[in-house]
Amino acid sequence: MLFKGKYEILGTKVAACDYDFLLTKINESIKSKKGLLIFPTASHSLVYSVFSKEEKEALKRFDYVVPDSQWVRLSLGFLYGAWLPDRVYGPELTLRVCRLSQNKGYKIYLWGDEAKTLSKKLKKKFPKIKISRDYGQAQIAFVGLGSPRQEIFTSKTFYNKDIVAIPVGAAFDFISGKKPQAPYWMQKTGFEWFFRLIREPGRLWKRYLIYAPLFVFLVLYQKLLLGLKSGLR
Repeated sequence: MLFKGKYEILGTKVAACDYDFLLTKINESIKSKKGLLIFPTASHSLVYSVFSKEEKEALKRFDYVVPDSQWVRLSLGFLYGAWLPDRVYGPELTLRVCRLSQNKGYKIYLWGDEAKTLSKKLKKKFPKIKISRDYGQAQIAFVGLGSPRQEIFTSKTFYNKDIVAIPVGAAFDFISGKKPQAPYWMQKTGFEWFFRLIREPGRLWKRYLIYAPLFVFLVLYQKLLLGLKSGLR
């Protein structure tokens, strides 16, 4: 289990942690009957929050904003020395939480366009998993609406509720089989964006050709400001 703290990236506190840390927090939340909001964030969501007050306020409501993107993971190390061996990838987190739910008997709820297909896939993968049709009867809710809609929706719908809520975006499409995932080597080296851009250029061009370079620029600018502040001390 790994947790190195929370660090500000483009105005949002991002937790430097691993899957096991989050699974432990989910267990604790359910046992204590306290709500918990977790958001695996990509770089474009952090950039969008710089320009959107609604997105910024939504991200503040999450207990743990974690690095779904390799670029966000590397930024934690680059800015603060909080290096992580791996990111917290939304699809992988979804499967691990589902495995935990099956083992512990937790009920999950799926909210998104591919919920029915995903439900069938999960039941095949986890035969004893309990999937509720009412989030009021579930301990864990997964939201797959796409960013920024999903995190804004989650922060408004599940904030201060007795439930663990996790917006996981493309995890619904990947696990359900609607869309293919990038090869493993692309995922590990931070080039998953290229695979997705080629597959869906009309939908994702802005995310990867505008927001991604802007993220790099803003992180470098933040590093410069951190260096200046350190020099003035």
